[in-house]
Amino acid sequence: MAFFSRFDTKWSLLIGVLIVAYLLPIWLFSYFPTQDGVSHVYNSQILTEYNNPEYQFRDSYEINWYPFPNWFSHASLAVLMFVFPALIAEKIFLSLYVILFPLAIYYFLNAVQHDRHALVILSFTFIYNYLLLMGFYNFAVSVPLFFLALGYWWKHKDEMNVKRIVLLNLLIIITYFAHLISYAFILFSIALLAVFYFKQNFKRILMTGCYLLPAAVLLIVYLPTSDLLAGGPPEFGLGRVGELFANLIGMYVLVAYAGPPNWISIAVSVLFLFLVVATIWQNRRNTTAEHPGQKAFLYLAIVLLGLYFILPNAIGPGGWVNDRLAILATLAILAWFREFDNIQWRRAFTAVVTLFALVNLVYIGVLFKGLNTEIREFNAFVERVEKNSVILPIYSDPSGSSERVGIFVNAANYYCLDNGCINLGNYEIQFDYFPVRFNADFETPLDEKEWVQVVHWQPERIDLCDYADNVDYLLLWDTPDEPIVTEAIEACYTLIASEGKLKLYQGKRTAR
Repeated sequence: MAFFSRFDTKWSLLIGVLIVAYLLPIWLFSYFPTQDGVSHVYNSQILTEYNNPEYQFRDSYEINWYPFPNWFSHASLAVLMFVFPALIAEKIFLSLYVILFPLAIYYFLNAVQHDRHALVILSFTFIYNYLLLMGFYNFAVSVPLFFLALGYWWKHKDEMNVKRIVLLNLLIIITYFAHLISYAFILFSIALLAVFYFKQNFKRILMTGCYLLPAAVLLIVYLPTSDLLAGGPPEFGLGRVGELFANLIGMYVLVAYAGPPNWISIAVSVLFLFLVVATIWQNRRNTTAEHPGQKAFLYLAIVLLGLYFILPNAIGPGGWVNDRLAILATLAILAWFREFDNIQWRRAFTAVVTLFALVNLVYIGVLFKGLNTEIREFNAFVERVEKNSVILPIYSDPSGSSERVGIFVNAANYYCLDNGCINLGNYEIQFDYFPVRFNADFETPLDEKEWVQVVHWQPERIDLCDYADNVDYLLLWDTPDEPIVTEAIEACYTLIASEGKLKLYQGKRTAR
C-alpha cells in the first residue's frame, strides 16, 4: 500500500479511470460470454450448496479436497456465493481480476524501473485476452499474481529477510492454487533471474533456491498424483515453429471471438514492434547505461519465448500451453522496453496507447452485447426446468457467431444455477485438477473415463433411448449432425418447448 500511495496524481487518475472503464463490460451485460466460465460458476455453487438439504448434490457428486492447482477461482466463487447470487459472484470475481491486472503490471514494471506509465496503459489491451474469454479463470488471475511475485522478488532481491521470504513464498503458493503453469514459471523465472543477476556469486544463487523451497514443495507433492504424468512424456520439438511464430507476431492470444489476426492483434503487434525498435535505438544513442533490470528481463523473455516454440500445446490433460507462455513472455518483455527520453514522443505514445485501450474497450462492449443476445436465446427455457433435475445437453452449434470461443459448449450450466440440477455435460468431473466429480456409483451413459467429452462432441455414440430412464430433460441446441441422434431423441423423449434453435425435451424419468 505504501508503494501504491506514491502514484503520481495524473497517472493514478488515468489508470483509475481506465480500470473503471474496463469494469463496464462485466456489469453492463447479464452474461460474461466465455466457454468454460459458467462451468466454474456452477461447480463452485455445488461447493457452496453441497450440504444444503434443498438440493441433492450429495446424491450425485463428491468433493475432491486435494490441494491441487485451480482451487483459487472455485474457492473464491464459492465463498462469494454464500452472500451473492451465482452470476453476481462471477461479476465480482472478474472485477477483482480486472482491478488487479493493471496494478500488478504497474507494480512489476516500477519494481524494475520507475515511470513506466505508458506501458501499464498498453497492458490494458491484455485484460480481455483469449484465455480469459475461453473461461480459464484460474489462469487469468494467475497472470497478475505471477507479476506481483516476480516484481516483489526483484524489488527485494538484494535485501531478503525472514518477513520478505515468507511473503514471497505466500505469493507463490497463492499462484500455485490459481494455476500450475504460472506457478511453475514463477519458480523458474526467479531462479533464472537470480543466475543472470548474481552471476558468479554462487552463494546468493544457492540462497535464492533455498528460500524458494517451501513454495516449491507443492509441486513435488502434486505431480506424483496428477494425471499430467499418467500419459507419455511431453514431446518437445520445432515442428510447429512457423505456426507459433505467426501466432506470436499476430498476437493471436488477444483474439477471442473472431478469426485471427484482426485489427486488435495487428495494432498491438505493431505497437510492440515499434517499442522493440525504439528501445534498441535509445539504448544505442543514450549515454546513460542500461538499467540492470532491462537486460535481465530481456534474457528472461527470450528464454520464455524459446520454451514457447519448443513445448507442446498440451501436457497430459492440460492444454493451451503455448498461449499461456505467450502471455507471460509478452508481458515480461515490457520490463525491457524504455520509456521515451523525449517528452513529446512520450506524450504522443501515451496518447496513442490510451486511445487504443479505449477503442478496444468499445469493441469488446459491442461484441458482448451481440453475444449476450445469443446466450439469452439459449437460456429461454431456464424457468421450465424443475428443481434437482438431471439435464442432458446436446448441440451441434458450439459457438454461434463467435469463431474461437464456444459460448454454448458449457452453457447448459446456466440451466443448473440456483436450482440444484445435475448437468451431464459437466466436463470438470473428468479431471483431477477440479474439485467436483460424480460419485463412484453414478450411472453414466458410457463406461469411459472421459464420457462427458462424448456427450459434448460424439452424442451418436450414446444409446440415448436406453439412457432416457436417467434423464429428466434433454436440452437440444440446433440440429444434430448425425441423423441417428435426431431419430433417437424424437423416439424416446417428449418435446415440451421449442423456439428457434432451442428445444427442450422431457426424459422418461420426469415423464414417470
